[in-house]
Amino acid sequence: MSALYDFLPVPPKGNDESGSHLYPKLRPYKTVSFDELTEKIASHSGLTKGNILAVMEEIEYWTKQLLSEGYRVQIGNIGTVSASLKADAEVYDKGDIHAQSIRFDKVKVTVSKQFSKQCSGKVLRAPSGKKFRQSSCTYTEEERLALLQSYLESHDYITRAEYGALTGLLKYKAWQDLDKWVKAHLIDIKGRAPHRVYVKRKGQDDRL
Repeated sequence: MSALYDFLPVPPKGNDESGSHLYPKLRPYKTVSFDELTEKIASHSGLTKGNILAVMEEIEYWTKQLLSEGYRVQIGNIGTVSASLKADAEVYDKGDIHAQSIRFDKVKVTVSKQFSKQCSGKVLRAPSGKKFRQSSCTYTEEERLALLQSYLESHDYITRAEYGALTGLLKYKAWQDLDKWVKAHLIDIKGRAPHRVYVKRKGQDDRL
């Protein structure tokens, strides 16, 4: 089976609302559940589903245990798992902050080059019925928030136009999303229209 792809617009920079160039993006058929994955492994390897689940539980246990002790953990040929730290306040002098103010933040998976190459397959342009739709139906609200938070991890701010291009939402719906998350204290707002921008909220958990 070939992977399907379609094109999405690259979000414009600043307040520029003119057209932007396109980039290719995989169009997943669906998310394979862990239960489905274990069934595939069992039928392919001859291992029982119970054994597979037991091994996975041990991998999860030792991964979180070793990460909590400050190790990085290699997961087969897939890649390496590592944890990052976060300070509860901005630090300007090492002597101004205590260990109690430092905590674990996010867990990151760095995929190995070997595994990335092994994932390469044939790609086909998605048929019309499976193309990305430039509407609110393209992503769920949770997915749109995840896209926004991911964008703000690598950008200082996002405009309403950029968010609309990122998610495929029309102007009013894009504004509704951003306004809702400002009121929910998930993001912050700076400036006034037409120069208003949205920024990452400091010290806020990344969740709805």
